[in-house]
Amino acid sequence: MNRQINRMHVDSDVDFSSRYRYETFRSLLKKNSTVLQLMADLEVDLNFNRQGGRGIHRPARELLDTTLLMAEELNILTADKHRKLYAVLENLSQRIRKEMEREAEIDEAPLAMQVSAEPADARLVGGKAAGLAAVMQVYPAMTPPAFVITSKAYRLLIEENHLEENLRLLMKDLEVVTDIDAFTSRTYALRNLFLEARVPKSVSELIAAQASELDRSGDVRWAVRSSATCEDQELSFAGQFDSALDVSTDHLEQAYKQVVASCFSDRAVRYRFANGIREADIQMAVLFMPMVDADFSGVIYTDDPVSTNDSQMLINAVPGLAQQMIQGAQPADIYRLEKNDTFRLIESVAAIDSQNGQPLYERKLPETALRQIVETSRELCLRFGHEMDIEWSLAQDGRMWLLQGRQLQVHAKKRHRPPDKKAVADIEGGITIFPGRAEGPVEHISDEQSPVIQQKGAVAVARSAAPQLVKILPHLGALIVETGNPVGHLATLAREQSVPCLFRVGPGIWRFKPGAVVSVDATHRRIYRGSRWPEVRERMRTRLLAEKVHRSPDPLYHLLLALNLTDPYSSGFKAKKCLSIHDVIRFIHEMAVRSMFDFGDRQNRPWKSRAIGIETPIPIKIKLLDLDGSIAHRGKTAQPQEIDSVPFGALWRGVSDPRVLWQPRTLRAMDLMPSDFEERVMGGEKGPRRRRATNYLIVAQDYLNFNARFAYHYAMIDAVVGPWPENNHVNFRMRGGGGGDAGRIRRASFIERVMRHYGFGVDRRQDLITAWFRYHSQQASEEVLEMLGRLMACGRQLDMLLTGDEMVKRYADQFLNENYRAFA
Repeated sequence: MNRQINRMHVDSDVDFSSRYRYETFRSLLKKNSTVLQLMADLEVDLNFNRQGGRGIHRPARELLDTTLLMAEELNILTADKHRKLYAVLENLSQRIRKEMEREAEIDEAPLAMQVSAEPADARLVGGKAAGLAAVMQVYPAMTPPAFVITSKAYRLLIEENHLEENLRLLMKDLEVVTDIDAFTSRTYALRNLFLEARVPKSVSELIAAQASELDRSGDVRWAVRSSATCEDQELSFAGQFDSALDVSTDHLEQAYKQVVASCFSDRAVRYRFANGIREADIQMAVLFMPMVDADFSGVIYTDDPVSTNDSQMLINAVPGLAQQMIQGAQPADIYRLEKNDTFRLIESVAAIDSQNGQPLYERKLPETALRQIVETSRELCLRFGHEMDIEWSLAQDGRMWLLQGRQLQVHAKKRHRPPDKKAVADIEGGITIFPGRAEGPVEHISDEQSPVIQQKGAVAVARSAAPQLVKILPHLGALIVETGNPVGHLATLAREQSVPCLFRVGPGIWRFKPGAVVSVDATHRRIYRGSRWPEVRERMRTRLLAEKVHRSPDPLYHLLLALNLTDPYSSGFKAKKCLSIHDVIRFIHEMAVRSMFDFGDRQNRPWKSRAIGIETPIPIKIKLLDLDGSIAHRGKTAQPQEIDSVPFGALWRGVSDPRVLWQPRTLRAMDLMPSDFEERVMGGEKGPRRRRATNYLIVAQDYLNFNARFAYHYAMIDAVVGPWPENNHVNFRMRGGGGGDAGRIRRASFIERVMRHYGFGVDRRQDLITAWFRYHSQQASEEVLEMLGRLMACGRQLDMLLTGDEMVKRYADQFLNENYRAFA
């Protein structure tokens, strides 16, 4: 009741435009809380649900509508400065609605379909089947017949067996589970949900019908392979899901469940976590393909990913099937060939028997087959416009089959510094899988199926290139493997993770004892004992601590929830750079906060005569404008304790801290250069404000804007502090001073050091400091405001005291150690 009465007084006293501006800002912040909650709910729903699900449509539309209202309020605050946002929002809205309509069409899509030479939707048939269909368009006679049980069937399997709730419970917070037994027990339970589920009758009948159509004789053996909706896209998911080979027609249904269950193998789940992949992005379609009676099999990379030469291809080949080779368990013969129209074999490296050191295979891939593989893959590259990773098989009858085709992810090839010829490596040789240098302690991997490392940045030494090693790849400084193939699953994953890596180094790697520091030059295939390049450790640390990038292929996720505008002070922080609704919301919030920051940074307010004074023994003159009845009584002055404002109370606790002193230092004219005396002491054009000048404070219950112009510099604080972290912010700006340029810059460096310690983001340009503390709890926000109150007192004339760069750290340490008397 008292607040309502006070509000009536405020309405009659406060300038209408100021009041209207604040209420608009508060309304915008309230909507900001609403949209952040909507996005959080959508994040959960999109994490488990297909984007076209009806449950997604309503919150998505509400998000669009509320964001439009926020844009309108921002333009009220800024006098239509951001009208471009309307066009950005209209474009995003049209694209979002189009995506939701496209996804709704999948509800009418089939549960099963044959792979044909028609373009295939990867959201329905999965990446592997879509890639095979694309290859079939170019070489239909070389692509085996196949059918796919679609991602719609996967969702039907979950729905009919009521698995969704259990999936959510078992996956909840699994990413942060560190206990190995707890993690594996959950993934085991997840797989069992599918292994024990009943395949829907409609799906079971379609598996039998499709198989019967392709298996007229009844004696076909099948390859049942994963084709998840995220597979073979931006990320390969190489070796993360199971395949079932040599399956009889009678066991296809069980093989189907086995492949679907492999979505939740330990390695697949960890791979998704390491790459920021959502559950909804791995809707599992399953590909059924008759087995090829293979004489030779292998993989071709149309660009050698480990060579700096752009004109070479790489082929790996083994007799029979390639499954064990691709999994890193079987060595392969390696062929390096010219990429141009002229067929030329540059190099042939035979697989070696580790027991006797002799070539492992007597029979070699015929040159005619090599030629056909090269010519075929060259044509596919031309058709698709990118490099290819192609799995092939040469049948006993001499016929060439193309079993899988996907884009080869080739990293930019850089010129590498030459090796140090004076240094003698402890081991030389092997095959570069990913180039680069690394240092770290050695850790032996005794169990490639369940690998564990003790320390981030370690150099792991392993016997075989098992795909399960992907579990530790994100945490490694480098990987050294005794055996392995450059086109296997683990090689692909090491390149995706940018981990310096050597394969086929040989048994000599075991001479490096656990804990010993080694330096790995994967580019030049050299390993040294001890530390040789300490400077690489910072680059390693950056890679190991790199924030996960969400890699969802879901267009709706990217249009709604992806955040691309991350640096509010970059040149690219503009309305036209908003690529998602989340970007628009981020932009609106930032510009609204800046608008209120500027609100208190203007002079000659029309409400100056209506502001009331604050009674304080501190030698600074402050007048206050109350926006929402935060002062308990109306008078010409008020005591600080009478002001009911959370951010003001926090700031004032710091300003009035008895441990800090506000008495100004005595400045001696002889301390200043003659040319500076008139400007800094007598006034001049840019002279200091006089003691009679007023500092203005705008307050509401949860808002503060403090325009403090002290003797020789100005400081500005703008803050919203309340129980909702998503709205909380503390912004700070400071510039100027009575000292020389060097002193002002040192004082700015001192402030930067202190504020970074307290978790502020800081942008320092000469003596101008801009800092921000966003989205923290009320308690944390109040604590930094208290700190700012003390900092303004301690740092007021520090620009005249800091006469050397070494003093910056010393005074920062004094402040952080709460020795405020050092500033007296």
